Amino acid sequence: MPIFDTHCHYNLEPLYSGQTLYFKIANDDPILQKNWRDHWLEAQKSDVKKTLIPGAGSSSSQLAVKIASQEENLYASVAIHPLRVKKIELESAINKIESLSQDKSVIAICETGLDYFHFTQKDSLDEIEKIKKAQQELFIKQIQLAVKKELTLIIHARDKEEEAYYSILEILDKHWPAKQNVIFHCLSGPLTYVKKAITIKNSYFGFDGNLTFKNADYLRDLFQFIQKEFPKKILLETDAPYLAPNPYRGQICRPAMIADLASFAKDNLQANLEQIYHNSLLAFNLKDNG
Repeated sequence: MPIFDTHCHYNLEPLYSGQTLYFKIANDDPILQKNWRDHWLEAQKSDVKKTLIPGAGSSSSQLAVKIASQEENLYASVAIHPLRVKKIELESAINKIESLSQDKSVIAICETGLDYFHFTQKDSLDEIEKIKKAQQELFIKQIQLAVKKELTLIIHARDKEEEAYYSILEILDKHWPAKQNVIFHCLSGPLTYVKKAITIKNSYFGFDGNLTFKNADYLRDLFQFIQKEFPKKILLETDAPYLAPNPYRGQICRPAMIADLASFAKDNLQANLEQIYHNSLLAFNLKDNG
């Protein structure tokens, strides 16, 4: 059964060129001898037919475009991740992303949204509010870019509480015309948020390797709820090199591991993998070229 990985970071290490960077990897780990082409070949052997490479900043977006332009079935998205908001000058960053979005390999604005997960007690209330406001402004700018370029919008949402989720809905209600497709990447958040998001026209929901985790009953319940009521809205994604599915939890997630996620969804949650592949094509307005 063909698989479309709708969110895979071939543009991040160690997948891109075998560098460790943010991960602790043993010196003899074979992954350090591989690059993105090796991982793409392995993924194809696991029935992955197409993949979206998401950008998370100017550099990674540029790299996503560079990689996708070399392979027919790899596609790019470009955006500034909300956690990078303190490191950018807003207008300059948006101009860079808009310039990159003109490349024919770009089919989405991603990943953008709100991420309030990393605030700590050391952060002052004033600083927290300042960052939240900056993230919201960045999100709105990228929504406007997606509308202007008629590209699919892919949303990153994360929070220890619920504020970020409902703020995303409020912003979408004001700024998203719902004429294009919107994907809620790595779905999480309260049920009321998910039920509201489902009502957005042309909305899709990405499920990742954490769907297989032993403590992920809530995610599995969400999957089955959406599958029963809205089967045309489900997507599968790795978010590699993050969120390796069981039995590889805690390891570097390799793109080929989406086959394990797909098998789990089929065998344990009665997922219709043919439907999910078709959903993925529709989410990006693509045709199946075989």
